Amino acid sequence: MARYTNPAGYDRFMGRWSARLAPLFADFAGITAGRVLDLGCGTAMLSRTLLDRSAMIEVVGIDPARSYLGHARQLIPSPRIAFVCGGAEALPFANATFDAALALLVVQELPKPAAAVREMRRVTRLGGLLATCVWDFRQGMPMFSLFWEAATAVAPEAVARRRAETGGPSPYASADTLEALWHQAGLAEVKTTALQVPLDFTSLEDFWTPFLLGATGTSAFARDLDAATGGAVGARLRQVIGERWGEGGFTLAATAFAVVGRA
Repeated sequence: MARYTNPAGYDRFMGRWSARLAPLFADFAGITAGRVLDLGCGTAMLSRTLLDRSAMIEVVGIDPARSYLGHARQLIPSPRIAFVCGGAEALPFANATFDAALALLVVQELPKPAAAVREMRRVTRLGGLLATCVWDFRQGMPMFSLFWEAATAVAPEAVARRRAETGGPSPYASADTLEALWHQAGLAEVKTTALQVPLDFTSLEDFWTPFLLGATGTSAFARDLDAATGGAVGARLRQVIGERWGEGGFTLAATAFAVVGRA
């Protein structure tokens, strides 16, 4: 899949959001020291944040995409981090290996989220912290809302087919469902929050060009649809954004839901 073969493109597309979310998430989780598992680490935005927070933190990042792990290794030449290739539902670690297990923007992508959380709990010591966060794709991600608005205006049938193929948002896309998932895993002291992440765009091109890199399923669809329509999607976006913010820069704010609990 495109999303697993273009880590640099991912960093330009969604990674710039993750870079702003990761410190807020780490603050909420309350990680200050210890050995931390970064589950589904991807390009390691969370790992970078954790290492920068404290010299008392060591990180193990695990992800099934070797291309992303290779990209992350090049970006973080630190002796306090190690990377492992593997899946979330069967972690290759002994019981109680970590002081904390975190997952940044991962749970909603997993085929078996409950199994992954049970594994996170298994590899975390008694009293250790488990936390995750997800984007509010229903109402709190205006970057995608703008794209879908433009795409629907230009090619409604293609958009309808795409939505039928992919289905709706993950059921774990709200604070309530995350809280329930954590309670089902037997975690204690569970609490949730909503994290607000603003991002500045200098121009339409700054907003739109990363879509065309095809680093995720959605951005690959955007790139292909724009090409198939002779650039009509991009032109419609320029019109929509121009009507709302003019020709200069603009700011969008996204919302993420987070949950933390103790093993």
